[in-house]
Amino acid sequence: MEWKSVDGVRRWFVVVALVLGPVLAVLSVVVGLGPEPESMRESFDVMATRSPQILAQDLLETAGFALVLAALIGAATALRSRGGALGLIGVVLAYAGIVGFAISNASGLGIVALAQLPDRDAAFETAVAVTSDGPLAVAQTAGMVLEIAGQLGILILILGLWRARLLPLWVLIPVVLGILVNAVVGTLLATLVADVLLLATGAWIAVRLARASHGAWLGTEVPSRRSKAATSAAATAA
Repeated sequence: MEWKSVDGVRRWFVVVALVLGPVLAVLSVVVGLGPEPESMRESFDVMATRSPQILAQDLLETAGFALVLAALIGAATALRSRGGALGLIGVVLAYAGIVGFAISNASGLGIVALAQLPDRDAAFETAVAVTSDGPLAVAQTAGMVLEIAGQLGILILILGLWRARLLPLWVLIPVVLGILVNAVVGTLLATLVADVLLLATGAWIAVRLARASHGAWLGTEVPSRRSKAATSAAATAA
């Protein structure tokens, strides 16, 4: 893999970020693992006692998903001759996702700051008010919508890489499965499963992109898809 040119440096960033980003996402969940709160008040009280862990968790998660999305934005370089429209849509949604994760985690840290106030009861009432009908409620809703857009951007960019014949279509399966598990179950353990799936998929994509030809990476050539029959014939001839 070339690395001395601008395109080579970009590819190195993409390859590294596709692995490092999910690693940071996994670490963010590991840092936050613990007993699941059973109510909003219990969750608020946990924020008061575990603020350093929550801060670390939010920073790691934001950095991790920003790297994943940035890596796929960089990989859109390959979507010139094929998959260009998918790449454009995916890039726009990926940028929105980066903003969304930042907004969501920043608004979450605002609640953590309220949990540090000495009058815990008054602080909890304030937190409920601002998250149900206030500026933090608007920020959290906007962040959630943008996060969903970012996840959709990941899927579209993977589709674009499939269209460019750099990835097989089955790569979408673990990514979609992780998104569904995280959305439906909603626990930290489910998030950990989703992030591990993302790590495995990101590492596999990184290897494929690292091995791609320079022309395929630049989108100036389309890798051929040999049929099973052609592959068998070549093996027999050899």
